[in-house]
Amino acid sequence: MMQPALKLLIAAGLATLFGCGGGGTTSSINTGDTGSTGSDGRATITNENAKAVAGVAAETALDNDFFVDVVTQSLPVISSGTKLTVVTVAKIANPSNLLAVQSGIVDCAVFGTVDIDVSVANPLTLSAGDEFGFTFTSCDQGTGAVASGGVTLTITSLGGDFSTGEFVLGMSLEVTALSITANGETTTASGTIGVEIDSTMPPLRTTTVSIGALATTSSGLTDVITNMTVVIVEDDSMFPTGVSVQTSFTVSSPRIGGDIVVSTSLALQSSGSEYPFVGELRMMGAGNSLIVLIAVSASDVRLEIDIDGDGAMDSSVDTTWDEIIAAAG
Repeated sequence: MMQPALKLLIAAGLATLFGCGGGGTTSSINTGDTGSTGSDGRATITNENAKAVAGVAAETALDNDFFVDVVTQSLPVISSGTKLTVVTVAKIANPSNLLAVQSGIVDCAVFGTVDIDVSVANPLTLSAGDEFGFTFTSCDQGTGAVASGGVTLTITSLGGDFSTGEFVLGMSLEVTALSITANGETTTASGTIGVEIDSTMPPLRTTTVSIGALATTSSGLTDVITNMTVVIVEDDSMFPTGVSVQTSFTVSSPRIGGDIVVSTSLALQSSGSEYPFVGELRMMGAGNSLIVLIAVSASDVRLEIDIDGDGAMDSSVDTTWDEIIAAAG
């Protein structure tokens, strides 16, 4: 399992300027009780679909395999050893080695091409306003995923000293009909994401992600994330790295029959690559119905469920992180 902060950023869609790795996408349709939609467009929460609703919320907040595959689309060398890779949380040791300095069409490692359009003020350094556009055509880099579609990354702000690792970097990422095919499944996404990474107060590193609207489609099902804000604080003085996450968003999914409004009422805290061991995630559905997910440990959670929206919990379920993610389908 990936570090939760990385998972959140990937879920938020941060992809395409620096880093590489491996991964695959698997998607399935939840054939259980998906619930119904209330008059307000929100999902009706029941005891039967509570695990699935919690799973969709947790999956959106903590993981999204589609963006793992976007991140693993390592881009080829253009010239003079200049390597394009993907931005991952703030693991930028020397950004001067990570810049694309010219446009062109390049072959992917196995099959397909990437059309790269670079517009920069200074090829030797990042500057606010620099823009990096990538158009993938059946691009297979040997990672187990094939990409088609467009991604444009624009530097919106920067400051500090990249050579010391103490910097502020702001980016806007526009995803246009980007599709990733892996393990026989094709997922597409469109939307715009804003990201700011602040590492000026070591050993803490704060990453803020904002999404107005982002839609992903897989197996004929479209999930839409709107009004999302994620604030991740990583503490590198701890081993494994300590992670604290606060988030709020609305997710609409046919897997649960409508929208749910999600927020952290207590920051989710995790250690290294584990699930959160402390924190609360609130999910509001139709008629003010509510689920409160309470992290009991890095493996276990409790779901407190208010079906009729009267403010009193009607039932509770002790389960696991793995079980609710599986219930989401």
